[in-house]
Amino acid sequence: MINLYRKHIFPYLLDKVSRKLNTDRQRILPFLTGDVLELGVGTGVNFSFYSPNINSLIAVEPDAALLQRAAKQKAVLEVVQADKFYLVQGDGHELPLASNSLDTVLCCLVLCSIPDPLRALSEIYRVLKPGGHLVLFEHVKSEHRVTHAFQQVLNPVWRPLACGCCLQRDTLQLIKQAGFLTDDLLIYRHNDLPALVGTMLEGVATKP
Repeated sequence: MINLYRKHIFPYLLDKVSRKLNTDRQRILPFLTGDVLELGVGTGVNFSFYSPNINSLIAVEPDAALLQRAAKQKAVLEVVQADKFYLVQGDGHELPLASNSLDTVLCCLVLCSIPDPLRALSEIYRVLKPGGHLVLFEHVKSEHRVTHAFQQVLNPVWRPLACGCCLQRDTLQLIKQAGFLTDDLLIYRHNDLPALVGTMLEGVATKP
């Protein structure tokens, strides 16, 4: 039953929810330039929002069922764009990429689910070139005291249902710990999302 949920039901639900954030994607993805890594590509819902001017996209996803959906999203792109996209089943904790090799990394609703986010952020830092950008759109712990209390209470139930998603992660602090400059990051309340997952971290962190 758990495998059925992870392979079929959860990818479908994730795809449906993700598409409600298309306006946000239109705002965020123009920041992506050069050679790009998308960490935790999921169902590939971001693919159609990438600029045709990027050099390449390495799309990493650990879950095979989600990667199959991403492959379908890639298949409907124009050939000139699809040929730039490389889908990799891999782990963000140990990226199969050379140090200082990428211009931009995208984390879009993924750092909440990675078991060791600091290790993943350290890997992102490693593969980015000096001056490279980490573009973020992540839900994080609420700054509202009552909402944060609910996040703490519900997190043990939420995490298995959402395949590892953590409601109360202090992602901004982790990004600072990894060594990034964070002056261009903003935390705000997203009006179109439920309060439990509606506190967002958005913007661009930079590798010095």
